[in-house]
Amino acid sequence: MKILMLSSFYSPVRGGITTYLESLSRGLIDKGNNVSICTILQRGLPEIEEDNGLRIIRIEGFYQKIPFLFKDAVRKWHPPAQDWLITKKIADIIRRIQPDIIHTHCWLLYSILPQKNEFKIPLVHHLHDYGLFCPKMLWLRKNAACNDPSIRNCLSCLSSNYGLLRSLLAYYGVKLNKDKLKYVDKFIAPSDYIRKAYENNLGIITKNIIKIPNFLPPYTENNQKYEGDIPSDFILYVGLLMPHKGINVLLEAYSKLNTSIKLVIAGIEHPDYHYQSGGNIVVLKNLSHKAVMSIISKCRFIVIPSLWPETFSMVALEAMSLGKAIIAYKSGGLAE
Repeated sequence: MKILMLSSFYSPVRGGITTYLESLSRGLIDKGNNVSICTILQRGLPEIEEDNGLRIIRIEGFYQKIPFLFKDAVRKWHPPAQDWLITKKIADIIRRIQPDIIHTHCWLLYSILPQKNEFKIPLVHHLHDYGLFCPKMLWLRKNAACNDPSIRNCLSCLSSNYGLLRSLLAYYGVKLNKDKLKYVDKFIAPSDYIRKAYENNLGIITKNIIKIPNFLPPYTENNQKYEGDIPSDFILYVGLLMPHKGINVLLEAYSKLNTSIKLVIAGIEHPDYHYQSGGNIVVLKNLSHKAVMSIISKCRFIVIPSLWPETFSMVALEAMSLGKAIIAYKSGGLAE
């Protein structure tokens, strides 16, 4: 079977989605499938890449050429609106590859939906976040799940990060695309929590949302490697270095502990938020996935203090795969 994956991000851009997408693609290839990944072109990366049987195609659309849309120049994404240039490029890729199925991740879905009737290829969309009904993707307002997605509340929530113009574009992009979701053949939800969220907020019927929990390939010490200095005994946080992941709550809680055990924060840096090492706190930024797995294997336990309702949490899965205890905030799919 020929499978075309569409995602805003892919390796070497790090994150839970890219970790899962790589595992999924490798697993499908091992079962005899032909997999191609189409993703957004990031600075310094090749447009076409062959990686042990996996073809990676990186494309740039109209929105990626607008500098003010992206604060992080090395993490350009597809916004919540159709990009006609992306649509045209994906159409060319589909004609060339002739996939049997298209599997979308994130808002790249919006640039393939207009072509659904033309190509008549089964379309599956993976629900990694709440982006199809929440323009901020987090479904979080005042540190709790948002229960009033009015335009006033959405713009208030968005504008602190995006500014008014980008907030309006994001809000109406999500709102105007809701009716087009009927062209998706199946949705994949990694947890019951996100499945119910989409049933309640978009009215997607149960039979159209299939629950498939995220997974990892088995890890061994042979493919874990981190050569930097880390403490001999430490508590660990892994994830985005952003407030919705609960880092500020973790730092406050740690400051109240009477302990000599270090706190290591290993995360992906964001240009709006800055966390630095100091005292018993060690901050490690933008490490490879192998390095992160190596650090997890050496920690005392891992903390997942997420304020937003996690749809699943790949970090929890990675920690459990290495036999590590987890202390987590009871949010979203983490409870499962």
